Amino acid sequence: MDGVILLGYLAGILLTISLIPQVLQSWRTKSTKDISLWRYVIYTTGIALLVIYAFLVNDMPVAVMNAIALPLALSVLYLKMKYG
Repeated sequence: MDGVILLGYLAGILLTISLIPQVLQSWRTKSTKDISLWRYVIYTTGIALLVIYAFLVNDMPVAVMNAIALPLALSVLYLKMKYG
């Protein structure tokens, strides 16, 4: 695996990991009042589109890492809609 691909995976790992604290906090407290619904709607849509795009252009780091990030973002969106 060359350095550019490793860089792509490292960036994806860091961005995906950055979602985990919000997911855990939201599940633990059942509170999402300070989270913007529209931000997560737009963000989740963007991640989904990136997954599709990355598969179409065969960019595996972007495809794989965003496919992992998508359920995390969706879970925050779900919690926001459930607990507001």
